[in-house]
Amino acid sequence: MHAAALHSAHSEDSGATAVPQSIEALGRRICEALPPLRLHSVSICDNQCNVLWLSEGALGPDEHALVTDALERFGSAAESFESRVEDGRVAVFLAVRAARVGLAGLVMVLADTKTGGEGLLGRIATGPVQALIRELGAAIPHAPARRVDHDPTGMLLSLADEASSVEPASAPPSPAPATVLAPAAVDELLAHGELSLELEPPAAPPTAAPQAHAPSPSPEPPLLQPAPPAAATTPGGSAESVALEVMPFVKLRSGGRMRRFEVLPRGTARQNRDPAALDALAIQSLLAWMVAHRSDWTLEPTAFTLNLSIATLEDEQFLRQLSAGFSRSGVSPESIGFEIAEPLCTQRRASVERFISGCERLGCFVVIDGFTFDSAVVPLLRSKAVRLVKIEPRLCAAALKDKLAQAMVVAIVQAVKVLGIHCAAQQIETQQALRWLTAVGCDFGQGSMLARPLPIARLQAPIGTSEAASLSAGGAR
Repeated sequence: MHAAALHSAHSEDSGATAVPQSIEALGRRICEALPPLRLHSVSICDNQCNVLWLSEGALGPDEHALVTDALERFGSAAESFESRVEDGRVAVFLAVRAARVGLAGLVMVLADTKTGGEGLLGRIATGPVQALIRELGAAIPHAPARRVDHDPTGMLLSLADEASSVEPASAPPSPAPATVLAPAAVDELLAHGELSLELEPPAAPPTAAPQAHAPSPSPEPPLLQPAPPAAATTPGGSAESVALEVMPFVKLRSGGRMRRFEVLPRGTARQNRDPAALDALAIQSLLAWMVAHRSDWTLEPTAFTLNLSIATLEDEQFLRQLSAGFSRSGVSPESIGFEIAEPLCTQRRASVERFISGCERLGCFVVIDGFTFDSAVVPLLRSKAVRLVKIEPRLCAAALKDKLAQAMVVAIVQAVKVLGIHCAAQQIETQQALRWLTAVGCDFGQGSMLARPLPIARLQAPIGTSEAASLSAGGAR
């Protein structure tokens, strides 16, 4: 009567923590040891609110809030208690403790109030059930509390201290040189609308003539002094540049070495009027930065994504010229992906299918942005190029209040994992949303409470191969 389903996911670089099979077996045995009840579900969670096993269905935000409150209550040495839920259910919580860890997690039993009756806790917390709870204490993996300064992106975002970076007015530090795009490349782009990815090394600064009483040389500029954006010259002689910022995809599930960043080009008003040209300049600037800063993105596997305009998606020459750019720069196509909004997948279906097929041949990957499980878009997930879907933010926000939206989000998360595709939630603004999305198995998250965009010049390689570095959201302005 108690159908059990183990909720675990395995994909190539998500690094989801494997759940020991003994937890599933113990969950089944706990269900069998319970008295006859009209059960809604039995769940096992660790001390970080992660759902390790669930007998049926999925835990919504309301149920997840019950688990959070119970863990706080168990912190005061309580062992078990029951709580009435407003929708006619009763929840029984049993603390799971381990010798060295203390509180390792809990078991939550949700039953119908009418069949539960009074004294449900005493009927559930029997000797056999308590013995199984003790076995769980040894089976649940230890999940230490997350440090405040922990950076789940696995990247180093050290920001120069504003006070220490201020130099005397008499000796201002010179800005770090930027990799410059060849003027001919931009000339060709603006004149013909074609993409040229030739790179030009920065010119060496002129050597100043010695002076009789030359002042002492100015100190070296700070290591993290942001470099100016890659620049080029237009046919008229004016400087043409596009600034790049990056938004991290913050890992919501432990493990995995891949770092992911969404590239946000900040063009001028004139550039923004020509989306295709802005896309081309953004790709040029990104490749230029990757060529000049290889160690910052090659020491750890790193991937960048860029949201493309309709004009670029429909340009049949774009991927061909991008391939030539990869050959010149030596950058691997697997490190760059392109985000396509779900409405474009339905409105420009033929162009999107052609583009995805081209990315698959070239080796780039594709991200479906604003994914809602539209039946017309689902077949695109068959492509090996599609590696990630970003759930529509309004759907995630509605899931905290609406059961149907909850079911849709859970369905998306589980369906894409079957296909080996990652999923990300956007615009996460509250702890409640973050905890629930983590509990249902979302791989990545974006939002102001997780990380803010920062100039790509501030992106550096992490220290070591597995050490998590601190993320200062307040300094990333």
